[in-house]
Amino acid sequence: MEILLDWKSIGSLLATLMFVRTAIRDFLPPEVNQALKRFFAKILTYLQPKLVSILIEEFDNSYNNDLYDSVQCYLGSKCVSQAQILKLSKSKNSKNLSFTMDANQTFDDIYNGFKLNWSFHTIEKKSDIGFSRSHECKYFQLSFHTKYKDLVHSQYLPYIMKEAEIIKFKNRERKLFTNRSADENGRLWSSVPFTHPSTFDTVAIDPVLKKEIKDDLIKFVNRKEFYTRVGRSWKRGYLLYGPPGTGKTSLIASIANFLEFDIYDLELTAVSSNSQLRKLLISTTSKSVIVVEDIDCSLDLSDRQKKCNNSDAENDKFNIGNIKKSSQSSFGSSVSLSGVLNFVDGLWSSCGGERLIIFTTNHKEKLDAALLRPGRMDKHINLTFCDYKSFKILAKNYLLVDEHKIMKQVEELLGIVKMTPADVAEIFMSCDEDVDMGMRNVVEEMKKRLKMKKCEAEEDVIHEDKLEKEEEIVEEELVNSIVGCEW
Repeated sequence: MEILLDWKSIGSLLATLMFVRTAIRDFLPPEVNQALKRFFAKILTYLQPKLVSILIEEFDNSYNNDLYDSVQCYLGSKCVSQAQILKLSKSKNSKNLSFTMDANQTFDDIYNGFKLNWSFHTIEKKSDIGFSRSHECKYFQLSFHTKYKDLVHSQYLPYIMKEAEIIKFKNRERKLFTNRSADENGRLWSSVPFTHPSTFDTVAIDPVLKKEIKDDLIKFVNRKEFYTRVGRSWKRGYLLYGPPGTGKTSLIASIANFLEFDIYDLELTAVSSNSQLRKLLISTTSKSVIVVEDIDCSLDLSDRQKKCNNSDAENDKFNIGNIKKSSQSSFGSSVSLSGVLNFVDGLWSSCGGERLIIFTTNHKEKLDAALLRPGRMDKHINLTFCDYKSFKILAKNYLLVDEHKIMKQVEELLGIVKMTPADVAEIFMSCDEDVDMGMRNVVEEMKKRLKMKKCEAEEDVIHEDKLEKEEEIVEEELVNSIVGCEW
């Protein structure tokens, strides 16, 4: 049976309700009336969802609230789809645009299957200093069901801070630092934006070695808990060695771009002492690459065992040279091999984590064995002359070509002629992306070097024959002189 209500029926119902309300208020004792109010209030409270709110203000006792900054960064990456009014900005040291919610906007977030509500508010607060001054107070309000309280404190808020760190890291402008004498603010490093374009796609090294390096880097950055468990500092040392022009600097830039790390280019000759070297180390940040190029040219880090095996005369000469060096180092750098070893793997190297230390050298055999051992230089990477696979990468980068009719000839010549990737790149750069000209010029250069190599070999043979003839003449004269003396 359907119930139809017209205006007359609604009026009668309201009149009845007013009569019942008046009767309850006039005839029931006040105690019963209050008890009924509390009873119905409890029912309404029980029927409503039990919510808890957390306020996260911008400042905490006049200090910046790190949690507020993390929430702002986290919500900025998620609120675009729900908030009606957004603020758009780009800070000086960031790569991307940043979104933030405007006042009185809300955003629902889902974490592990339960819903949380975020809202952003601003209020005017009277300042404690002065009578009429006021300032704007900004805060985020997080609301959720009371049964999720422990989960929010133990998991959700730490998750937000971790995600915010990742977002800030991805959005920051990366820097290239170089060491200097401390300025009036005590800063030991100066920096410029790091914009080197080299990547693992463009660096001309063997693809197998390239994959090996990338896998090692990925393994390193994902093993924080492992390094802690085994009791080692979260760092890794690379030694890049090989002839000049084989791509050591380009590989360093590729590694930094691959990991999105900053670079600290350490000039050892500008470091005055071991103590300053330690200060420079602890002034570096996590997620960084510390680079010392041409380590064998920066300091005397040669093998101590070879020095001990020198002859007395050579030792005397070496000591005289060291005296001269020490007299010069009193006015310049006095960094020792011990200082460098402690820098790489001493107690101070554990100040900070997730750092790569990369040394480069043209002469690995000159370095002391203590510097080369695992734990200091964990991975040794030999960058040698250009092979066929490296050549194809260069041809793809500079000439935009994968195959060419001269490639077979290039492959044969590269097996007997030594050319560095830098040599090949320079020839390609002068060809203005003319594929045929670039390939012909490379082959001509290889043939020229092969001809010079043959000429040098022939000269060596002629020189050796000449020496042998001179030795024979000397022996013959010596024999004749001995025979003459017998007679």
